[in-house]
Amino acid sequence: MKIAMIVRKLNISGGVQRHAMALAREFISRGHDVTFYTFFFSPERCYPELVKSFKVVSLDWKPNTAWVRFGFGLLQEYRAARQLALLIDPRTGVLNPDHATYRVAYYFKKLVRDVPSIWVMHDMPTKRFSQMRAQESPLQSVPYIRRIFSWIADWYDIRRFIRVQNCIAVLDRRDKKLVETFFGKEAIIVRNGIDTSYFPYRKRTPPVSRKTSFLMSGIFLPHRRFEDGIKAAATLRAEGFDVHTVIVGDYNYDKAYYQRLQMLIDSLGMKHAVTFRGRISENDLIQAYHGNDILIFPNHLQSWGLAVFEAMACGMPVIVSKTAGASEVLTHGENALLVNPKA
Repeated sequence: MKIAMIVRKLNISGGVQRHAMALAREFISRGHDVTFYTFFFSPERCYPELVKSFKVVSLDWKPNTAWVRFGFGLLQEYRAARQLALLIDPRTGVLNPDHATYRVAYYFKKLVRDVPSIWVMHDMPTKRFSQMRAQESPLQSVPYIRRIFSWIADWYDIRRFIRVQNCIAVLDRRDKKLVETFFGKEAIIVRNGIDTSYFPYRKRTPPVSRKTSFLMSGIFLPHRRFEDGIKAAATLRAEGFDVHTVIVGDYNYDKAYYQRLQMLIDSLGMKHAVTFRGRISENDLIQAYHGNDILIFPNHLQSWGLAVFEAMACGMPVIVSKTAGASEVLTHGENALLVNPKA
């Protein structure tokens, strides 16, 4: 069977991209013909060791920033989704839109062939949810008029694009409830695993001194709550522990958030105790899991958290926020420490 895997961005290395490629490998191993369709593609920036083994068709979309500035960003999104849909092989038997690409599936079903569409929802895509999560972060607020516009845009999106999906798969119980509440549809929970052979286990021994290192990982976005890990390290340093914090991830993705973290580090006098590694290779990521002591995953309202399980596979102890989907399959005090968010 021909399967179209639709991923918005294949020009970054993140959890959505890794999940899609792992799923594609499984489909191919079962004899299916898989092609990726995307708006943005960079084989050098999106897991180059992995993506080279897949067929990729890219729209190579270059959004017009003027459209966004004058409030026509959504119209531009609809147009691009229609264009990408028309690039999908008409012989395709199943659509697998990922995260924010459900509109592409709608246009293919309407204009080409009405085939099953199984949407993998990594996070709630509505503007209201994004704004709610943004307001959970300091220094972020949403004007009232924008909230009204978002309600209207979400209403249209849900009724036109989302409700035509034949099946919605989510990663955690919270998102399952949100789908039922806001979309009026049932969702199934399909957990996202990892290839443990790719993340080799290394036995750890407890530190014999007060010296330790924290690791945090992820593309820079405010809901990562890296500031909580930095503050925790500062507290421990004040109590006499020699804690160094390493943060891995593309900090150019949200430069404003990166700058806020820099200001926090300066205010805490932690400049010598925090290292930003930026975007690194797969081999370097595995070395980071092996070379640091504890993974801190303070993400708030995160749908899952592949980094948690990658780190555990490598032998790292993990501290995980209770509002990260990964916490649903972990047991406090047994295989992780689960903590309240924004603590």
